[in-house]
Amino acid sequence: MSSKPPLVIDCAAAIPWFLDDEANAWSESLLEALPHYSLHVPALWHLEFANVLHTAQRRKRINARDAKGLLARASRLPLAPDGRVVPLVEIADLAETHGITTYDAAYLELATRLNCPLATQDVAKPAPEEKVSLVP
Repeated sequence: MSSKPPLVIDCAAAIPWFLDDEANAWSESLLEALPHYSLHVPALWHLEFANVLHTAQRRKRINARDAKGLLARASRLPLAPDGRVVPLVEIADLAETHGITTYDAAYLELATRLNCPLATQDVAKPAPEEKVSLVP
């Protein structure tokens, strides 16, 4: 068990660390803060990340060799994937309540359950009862 506080990392928050054309000041400051946290992701993170790189390759933003290298780098991130399968109705209700995708709802659900901040640029501000803060 880590003595570091938990932090849930949205895939969209991590992508700028790998695709230079998406880098921004927020993502760079988040990257610098990572050593201070125990990093958590829903199980879909790996699929979502691979899909973003696959799409970037299809759109000729990166080549196949670069994609494989980026996947290898991403696999070395110290992420703790969550094993809970969130019931379909629960995740759909959370998405509908916040007007977000079910993918984004998975990150919000995990941060709520772990009672920790969520590093994202995608999700609308959570309701107070969820006790989740967004990493600024």
